[in-house]
Amino acid sequence: MQWHFERVAGPLKGHAGGIVWDGTAIVFAAVLESRILRYDPAGGSLDELRRFTNRVNGLAFDAEGRLYGCQEGSRRIIEMKADGSAAALGATLEGRRINFPCDLVIDRGGRIWFSDPYHPLPSHGPQVFPVLPHASVLRLERHKVTHDWVIKRMSLDTLAPRAVALSADEQTLYVGEGEAAGDGVRELRAYPIEGDRLGAPIVLHRFGDDHRGPQRGVEGLCLDAEGNLIACAGSKDNGPGPLIYVFAPSGRILETHAFPDEAPMRCAFGGAGLDELYVTSDGGSLWRARKTGRMGLRHAAHATRN
Repeated sequence: MQWHFERVAGPLKGHAGGIVWDGTAIVFAAVLESRILRYDPAGGSLDELRRFTNRVNGLAFDAEGRLYGCQEGSRRIIEMKADGSAAALGATLEGRRINFPCDLVIDRGGRIWFSDPYHPLPSHGPQVFPVLPHASVLRLERHKVTHDWVIKRMSLDTLAPRAVALSADEQTLYVGEGEAAGDGVRELRAYPIEGDRLGAPIVLHRFGDDHRGPQRGVEGLCLDAEGNLIACAGSKDNGPGPLIYVFAPSGRILETHAFPDEAPMRCAFGGAGLDELYVTSDGGSLWRARKTGRMGLRHAAHATRN
């Protein structure tokens, strides 16, 4: 059964990015507008939650309901507090400024895993901080003694990490590797989490080329209740077109669903039963698919906010 997508918000100015369900509504990023918006499916209203976010993209709630974002325009991760203020977390790795945080996921211990690729659009202000010599998956965590936020490099083999997601048991980190529309390797990878490091990855899927050029890789990921991966990939310009994939944890493609906009960016399950899939698009819209036959993976934060 093919999913039917309906536009519920937009189009905005520029692409829409990070997306999360807050328990009653969808919160998503209008990245180039530097705004965070909130769509309430009960009444269909679209409200501005925050402005002047300096290109926040990826969004995630922790188990206590705190909202974090990847602030591409300032090259750091921030916590967006309920009073409207924001707290910047650690932004350096071994004394050097990190690149352009893109997507993030938070584990049950409160550690923040995030992708840190390069970006053609520079950060705001004077360009005094060079980029890192690598583009990696990094992790923010509290120092055991000082409790300050510190950053640790987790992946040693990535060149352009994009989407990140954790398995339900938090024993596997899923990574969309490769620029979504680039010429290099574009893969969906599964890294075993081995203590305080990542093991060698398993390539679940490799996106290839066809007569139209290189197929756009994974930009966004979320998991359903059975542990399958919902992936945003493809575009109207490359490969088989914009698609929402459903991958088994083994990498087997279970389903593909045509997406009606330029290119899907990020996805999240929402609705009272977490059975509606919401997707942001490169065209700046928020889309919804009902009757997907799937339910989202319920995190501790969902119970906290309900």
